[in-house]
Amino acid sequence: MAKYDVRVRYAFEGTYTVVAEDQEEAIQMVSEECGLVLGGNIHTILDDEDVDWKFGTHPNMQLLSVTQRNGKESSASIYFSGRIEELREDIINEIRQLLHSHCMNEIRFPKEESDPVWVIWFDKNGDPYECRVTGLHVTDSSLRVVAEEKEGGYEVECHSPFELGARNIDWLHEMYDAVWRQLEGEENVEPETEKS
Repeated sequence: MAKYDVRVRYAFEGTYTVVAEDQEEAIQMVSEECGLVLGGNIHTILDDEDVDWKFGTHPNMQLLSVTQRNGKESSASIYFSGRIEELREDIINEIRQLLHSHCMNEIRFPKEESDPVWVIWFDKNGDPYECRVTGLHVTDSSLRVVAEEKEGGYEVECHSPFELGARNIDWLHEMYDAVWRQLEGEENVEPETEKS
């Protein structure tokens, strides 16, 4: 028998509803004036008419690492795959929710996009091609990335959860930002869309 240090993270997820002048003030109010203490309750110093919340009572547990204790230094076995997959799913869900909040399941990005998202697409032979993302399509269980190959200009598709162009969390984050800018940002660009 041996002793092990098993590092975990407990995450509570929920929503604060606050009365604020704008998004920045709402973020500041929640960041600075709302919280949770282990063994305590959700608390806030905001007035009752300015805030409400909805949180589950049981947290999600993430396994972070395991280290065997044997009296000397030893390296930890760190578990990233579950956290990465959870982050990937969170980003895709946020893209889906953003589109659905505008009664959409598909969006096309303007060709003159000043800051396009680039992905790598692999053909049937496994050869990589740099592609500019031109659109996204979501369903309840998947994300399809539509892109234009840089050199040939032909259209390709990447499907989640299997192809890199629809799995890489950095690219997914950039796709979320592009959708947000087009639908919610200050650019007020009229989106090319297909209604759901």
